Amino acid sequence: MLTQDKDLWDELEAEANTLTAGAEAGLWDKVQGGMPGFKPGGGGGSEPRDDHYWDGSEALAESLFGDSANDDRASLQIQKADFTVNSIIDKINRNKVNLRPSYQREYVWTVKTASKLVESLMLNIPIPTMFFHEVNDGGLEVVDGKQRLTSIWSFINGSFPDGSAFKLKGLDVFAEHNDKTFSELPPEIQERILDHPLNVHTIGRASQPDFVFEVFERLNMGATQLNEQELRNCIYQGVYTDLLQDLSNDQTLLRVCRAKAPHLRMKDRELVLRFFAMRRTGPNGMTSPIKAWLNEEIRENKDMTPSEAEAMRGDFVETINLVWDVFGDASFRPVKKGAVSSPDKSNGASGNDSESFGLFYRDHFENGEINVALWDTVMYAFAGRSEEEIRPNREKIMAAFIKLAGSSAFRKIMVSQPKAVVARAEAFGSVMDAICGPRGGKRGAKTR
Repeated sequence: MLTQDKDLWDELEAEANTLTAGAEAGLWDKVQGGMPGFKPGGGGGSEPRDDHYWDGSEALAESLFGDSANDDRASLQIQKADFTVNSIIDKINRNKVNLRPSYQREYVWTVKTASKLVESLMLNIPIPTMFFHEVNDGGLEVVDGKQRLTSIWSFINGSFPDGSAFKLKGLDVFAEHNDKTFSELPPEIQERILDHPLNVHTIGRASQPDFVFEVFERLNMGATQLNEQELRNCIYQGVYTDLLQDLSNDQTLLRVCRAKAPHLRMKDRELVLRFFAMRRTGPNGMTSPIKAWLNEEIRENKDMTPSEAEAMRGDFVETINLVWDVFGDASFRPVKKGAVSSPDKSNGASGNDSESFGLFYRDHFENGEINVALWDTVMYAFAGRSEEEIRPNREKIMAAFIKLAGSSAFRKIMVSQPKAVVARAEAFGSVMDAICGPRGGKRGAKTR
């Protein structure tokens, strides 16, 4: 896992501690206990929990917004409806309900767990409420219940998202149907499954984006919790999320992360988003909490034009490649305490030899994951510069960075407080200007 943003983590931890303070109940029980009219749903056992109910948007609004709920209720609209399995499957097949490929790769239920859900349909056992979010084009994004809905959809279609066949396993009541696919079940059982009612609560498209984000967080407190970037990926679907997904496969970024594939929990996408947010606002524009700063960046630009997305892609790719040229796989790793800025070159390593150059300095850096504070600082300092500025000076940049980042003064500002972000940017920016000359204007991002 990539290094967590310290302040953001502290904020989330404090928020969780506040919710659970003075109570023996679990976090989700505490949250729903503070919501008038909010009732826990069914479900149990060891299956992943995504089974939450509430009686309406008024109770949720009061929980989220306190005394201001009366003014904000109109901004949080939740509609209830009952659908049959058949009608939901039809909506999925017509792309009205979105089970995105990016989600399908994250499907985690086992065959046995999914089979138990199907057996519940066969027994006419009610399925916990699902929550959808209506997007601007009228389509629906699944907020809560993706594991269940993907399981049902996969069974009826004959295969799981990874392409493997879905044959029932571990059934107790209908044991005679183990190892069967949907098409192999008796017609009356097929009809029973297709006619099974599913209760759905839909968050209306008119709900304010910040409120929708809060609802997502509340829903996920009781389940295997989505992190903030996964929530953004659900809420702010558009050209921007497609761009982040595409760049998470960039080969240089994968090398920097020392990974063979994109991060399953989207930590790499959040790093790319931080880069674009910093390019757009500059260090002085970073606000606390970081979550709100990143939410605004993706919300305000989620429907950018293809040409804007292409310019941003080029800006990121150029910048990450320049950083790799200088730091290699030590990119964004902290400098060790007491590191020497001018290593002995008696072994004959040359500044013109990329491999030996990287090996030369590697011992001055800590191992481990990317440091987010250094990501912000180094990427911003390199952005907008050319290969002609960087490559001839890479040894000077490396030595100067080791000296700066290894100092006790710099270590004290390795946090994400806005003032510290500005101080780091100014310190390393001055070093880069002294070595490479002043940087030109920004490229690849609009200015708000």
